[in-house]
Amino acid sequence: MGSFNKVFGIGLNRTGTSSLNVALNMLLVRTIHYPIDRTTYQELTTGQYDLTILEKFDGITDVTVVPYYRQLDRHYPGSKFILTLRDVDSWLVSLERWYTDPRRLKRFYRNNLKGAIRRFLRASTYGIYHFQEERMRDVYHQHHEAVRSYFAGREGNLLEMNIFEGDGWEKLCPFLGRPEPEEEFPNWQQDHQRYNRLHPRRDLHFD
Repeated sequence: MGSFNKVFGIGLNRTGTSSLNVALNMLLVRTIHYPIDRTTYQELTTGQYDLTILEKFDGITDVTVVPYYRQLDRHYPGSKFILTLRDVDSWLVSLERWYTDPRRLKRFYRNNLKGAIRRFLRASTYGIYHFQEERMRDVYHQHHEAVRSYFAGREGNLLEMNIFEGDGWEKLCPFLGRPEPEEEFPNWQQDHQRYNRLHPRRDLHFD
């Protein structure tokens, strides 16, 4: 079994971060996807990177940690970082659909704690609240370039995965020193859609 401190999924949202999170948990790496709790919010907004939530979890995926990978690398030495990728044009289409969905817009501007956290994380990641193609495209490329530059020469700490193009256990398991499961690599979007067809609900909340 591989030895590491924590695992962080530092791909932008809509790049397969939910599928990655499911896969990590299948490998008994207990990560949490996009936590937006009060304590994590207070710690991030005050520059405290020894996160309380990581006392219970082995890592975090999605934009909760995307802006802070450098600090997390210093505070959790020996950790693994996974950069999920996606064709940029496909990503932009998905992101626009996600950010302009009326239900998500309502949650985003809700005057409560979760609304405030969503706005903080989006501004921290993209520097903007709404979908704007030029800005999002620039952030996509800048983030990838910055991550690769930061981890240059440290290939054992960074893994790049394009789940949309078929990357799965064959890349993730050797990186983490875990045996490959017999189950197929998870496709969160397909599984989520299948679940919704079988168990329709009005209030499903997936971010």
